[in-house]
Amino acid sequence: MFLALRELQHYRFRSVLIGGIVALIAFMVFMLTGLTRGLAHDNAALLIETPASYFVTTRDAEGVFTRSFLSKADVQRITAAAGSASTPLAQSFASFSNGDKQLSGVLLGIDPASFLAPKVTDGQALTASTAGAVVDSSLQKDGVKLGDTLILKPGGETLKVLGFTRSARLNHQPVMFVTLSRWQALNPRSQGSVSAVALKTDAGVASKVGALSGLSVFTRAQALQVLPGYKEEQGSLTMIQVFLVVVAAFVMAVFFYVLTLQKTPQFGLLKAIGASTRTLAGSLVAQMLLLTVVAVLIAALVTLGLVNLLPAGIPFTLTLPTLLAASALLIVVAALSSLLSLRTVAKVDPLIAIGTVT
Repeated sequence: MFLALRELQHYRFRSVLIGGIVALIAFMVFMLTGLTRGLAHDNAALLIETPASYFVTTRDAEGVFTRSFLSKADVQRITAAAGSASTPLAQSFASFSNGDKQLSGVLLGIDPASFLAPKVTDGQALTASTAGAVVDSSLQKDGVKLGDTLILKPGGETLKVLGFTRSARLNHQPVMFVTLSRWQALNPRSQGSVSAVALKTDAGVASKVGALSGLSVFTRAQALQVLPGYKEEQGSLTMIQVFLVVVAAFVMAVFFYVLTLQKTPQFGLLKAIGASTRTLAGSLVAQMLLLTVVAVLIAALVTLGLVNLLPAGIPFTLTLPTLLAASALLIVVAALSSLLSLRTVAKVDPLIAIGTVT
C-alpha cells in the first residue's frame, strides 16, 4: 500500500486522468442501470407491485392478458379450485379525451372488494356501485384532476375520475381501474369474458388450477416476461450494460498493463534490492483498487446529485442497493483486470530490467 500511495502522489496528473476515465465509465453504468430499472417500472409497475402471485389465462394466450378470453364457466372452474384466493380481471386499451387533450391508457376491470383494488392516494376508492374510475397519478401531469369527466373514444362513453393511485402503469401507459361490470359494459364484444384470473395463493393451489383443461398458470415473474415489449426492452438495455462493463474492464486492463510495462525498470530495481514479487503485485492491485474505489464513489455521488435534476418525464429508478451492487461489480471487474499486469510483474528479471545484462 505504501508503494501504491507514493506512486499515486508522485504521478498526480496521470492518476487523475485514469481515475476520471474510470469515474466516467462508472457514471455511465449507474445512469444506464437507473434508466433500465425506471423503464421496467414504467412498463410494468402494475405487475411488479401487485399482491397477486399467479395469473391464469387461456392456454393459447401464453400469458398475454389481451389475447386471453376466459368465459364465465372458466372463471367458475378456477374459483372452485382456488376459492376466495382468486379474482378475475379484464384488460383493454383505451383512447380518451380530457377537455381538448387526447390521451391513452389501459382500462382494467376488477372486483373493488378484491386484493387487486388500488390503494387510493387522493379522492375516493372504487366501489361496486360507482361507474367512475380510479386512475394512475401520472395522469395529473396531463392535467387530469379529481372530478374530471374522461370521454372514451370513439364511442363517447364517459368516466368520472373518482381518485388517484400510484404505481399503476402498464405498457408505459396509465391504468384506469373500473368495476368489472363497467368494463364489460364498455367492451360489449367481450360477451362477458375476462382476460385473466389473479391468484393470491401458494404453489399447490396454483398447480391444481393449472391442471384444468385449456388453462395455463403463470407466476408474476413469468407474466412480466411475456408482457409485450418488456423482455425485448429489458434485454436490449441489459446488453448495453454488459458491453459497457466489458469495455470498462478492457480499458482499465490496458491502462494498467501499459503503465506496468513502462515501470519495468523500476520493478527490476526494486526486485534487485530485495522486494518480492508478492509485494510488487500487491502494490499494483492496491493502486488499481484505490483508484477504482475513489472513482466509483465520485461517480455515485454525481449520479445521486443529478437524479433530482432529471426531468419528471424520464423514467429513472436507482435505489441504494442497486447502486451498491453496480459499484461492487465495477470494483470486482477492476480487480480482475489487474491480473494481466500481475503476469508482467512476475516475469520481470532484475538484471535485464536495470540494464546490466543485454
